[in-house]
Amino acid sequence: MKKPAKDLLFHAKATSNKENPTLLRVVLGAQTTRLDFGYCAPFYYDKGGWITISPQTYLQLKGDTKQYALLDATGISQAPAKLNFESTKDYQFFSLFFEALPQTNLVFDMIEKRDGTPNDFNYYDIELKLADGVEVLG
Repeated sequence: MKKPAKDLLFHAKATSNKENPTLLRVVLGAQTTRLDFGYCAPFYYDKGGWITISPQTYLQLKGDTKQYALLDATGISQAPAKLNFESTKDYQFFSLFFEALPQTNLVFDMIEKRDGTPNDFNYYDIELKLADGVEVLG
């Protein structure tokens, strides 16, 4: 009999063209894969600017063409809506929920827009090793 899948938490690193937002952790769940981010409002925008995420954002395993769709987002607006900051000292934590990735050692990318601009939230080479995961207790 196969054991039921457990939710595993990983402190993750990724290659990106930006430091903001910062990928904080990944939860490789039985039902969804969750990516948690932290974002600091930049000083160069009046009142800190705004953030949004494209509803077409997806995850993709290295060497595979299957796309794992964005299912939900908390703490961030989905385009065309925007989450506006009130000052350059604001910060925002947000989570993105995707279709569940396989619970195995893997490397994947998060793509907001393929061949996008530096403003798009594209993260590459996110590596998860099951041995590094911590079981999330419910």
